[in-house]
Amino acid sequence: MRHWQAILLGLLASMMLGCVSNRNARPTSWLDRFLQPAGPVGPDTIQMDVALIEKPFGDSYLNRDLWNDADEQIIPLENKAVLEDNGFRIGQIGGITPVGLQLLLASERSCANPRRIRCLQDKANKLVLGPESPTCSFQLGTDGNPTEVNLDKAQCTLEVTASLSADGRTKLRFVPQVFHGDTSLLPRPAGDLSGWILKEERAVERYAQFAWEVTLGNEFLIVGGRYEKPHTLGHECFLRRDEQNPVQRLLVIRTHRAEKPSEEPAAPVATDGKAVRSPAGACQASYTTARGSQR
Repeated sequence: MRHWQAILLGLLASMMLGCVSNRNARPTSWLDRFLQPAGPVGPDTIQMDVALIEKPFGDSYLNRDLWNDADEQIIPLENKAVLEDNGFRIGQIGGITPVGLQLLLASERSCANPRRIRCLQDKANKLVLGPESPTCSFQLGTDGNPTEVNLDKAQCTLEVTASLSADGRTKLRFVPQVFHGDTSLLPRPAGDLSGWILKEERAVERYAQFAWEVTLGNEFLIVGGRYEKPHTLGHECFLRRDEQNPVQRLLVIRTHRAEKPSEEPAAPVATDGKAVRSPAGACQASYTTARGSQR
């Protein structure tokens, strides 16, 4: 009798282990990590899936291999040269998503805080590119006369404004910005024009001369800094030696219409991902985590 009880217990344990293993091995999409966001829905609403990938400083995939699958000709040549000189690298990935990118997007270690944002056309949104830096120093290379810039308590961001093109695709306009210094309370008109309110604000440097535009269908847009261009604005935005564990970041965006909340775009297959909740308000993506975990 005891012999048969032991056999039965062994079979039950094997069945339970098999269930756990199958559940953990089930591939999911990086989009499974998003819950349905709050925010506006309608013909003038655009949905952006935004992720900020983090890898160790100098990572070969972010600096070289990924760009072999990207189209960097989406930026006009004259604008592309200025952006390259100032440390930015921009590309588009369509068709089959590279396996390496899929794995990074699905990983909670390399992509800890993906966001789904719903926003109205022509409304500016701020994408934060990392935690605040004690000091941010770089040269602005314009017209062959580089200018030295030094900012304290600096946070690099991209201002992104979305609009719908005539063919149903999404046009995105990006402007680099750096917020710096201490926060001050300044009087500003109330939203309902009923009077004045005190609003927390910081000084901001807006670099409109480095603005760029792209038009997306169902492709990924990737934005990063050039490792070989130290002491430039793009390098300072995405490559950080000053953090506890030096880190390199890559911004990944995909857009689509948000008229019907139940509709989802076609999703690439990747490894396990866990759903995270998008913020209410949903018209601003903020990556302020300074995890500095060793990868």
